[in-house]
Amino acid sequence: MKTIIVCTDFSHEAENATHYAASMAKENKYSMVLFNLQSVSIHALNAQASADFFYTQTLKNQKKMEDKAAELKRLYTVETQHHLASGNFIEELENCMQIHDCDFIVMGMAEKTLEQKLLGNRVTRAIHRIKKPILIVPAHIEYTGIRKILFAYDTHKSMTWSAMNDIYHFINEFNAEIEVFNVSERLEDFAEIIHDIDLNSGYDLDDIKYSFKMIQSIEVIKAIEEEIKLTSPDLLTMIPYKYNLVESLFHRSKTAIMAYKNKLPLLSIPLNID
Repeated sequence: MKTIIVCTDFSHEAENATHYAASMAKENKYSMVLFNLQSVSIHALNAQASADFFYTQTLKNQKKMEDKAAELKRLYTVETQHHLASGNFIEELENCMQIHDCDFIVMGMAEKTLEQKLLGNRVTRAIHRIKKPILIVPAHIEYTGIRKILFAYDTHKSMTWSAMNDIYHFINEFNAEIEVFNVSERLEDFAEIIHDIDLNSGYDLDDIKYSFKMIQSIEVIKAIEEEIKLTSPDLLTMIPYKYNLVESLFHRSKTAIMAYKNKLPLLSIPLNID
């Protein structure tokens, strides 16, 4: 049985992602772990609140998580646990992943704000640091099944076809079809794509519906958005590329951009999974 971790702070977008994940878990017989990182308000810190205050708050948060897990189990008949943590978000999430041996993570995504654009948020940090697939669910999306997947594939960033290991599981479990979509500035790059596919063709694709589409354009994000409008997929899949310090001064992650702008769930698959 697969285990998915659902990150929640009980906001609107987190609650929506939780119910999306629960519907998916029910359909595929996954188990769920609710992950919450409790935070202390600045007012409590300024007031130098006592240890008893923090202990009481922890008990309240623990009860809230227990109630939510029980509610989901009752509504969706899904095995649901909870994990309450405090400290650094990425470190505690990685610890939760190890304890519960999770297969992928689900997170909600709020509407883009100026603060997020300038500083990023937990979702974008997780995309580039967590070595597990992350399913990012926009706040307005309800789960209606996954029947068509659009895989925006960027071979120009030294991607490998090994990402299909994780995508292949989604295709099989949801009986979905997949379109591998590549946007390149140069026609010469298409020969590299074909070569890469030929070298990594050790997959039995006879039992799935798939197609390849390659277009030339300098506006990658716009091309992906137009393909989404044209094909109406249920899920967009991308592999985030990690820029070095110098590159990051001139480039922004296309996966992070699509996570902000996306109108459908985005499955982010790390380039290297331990």
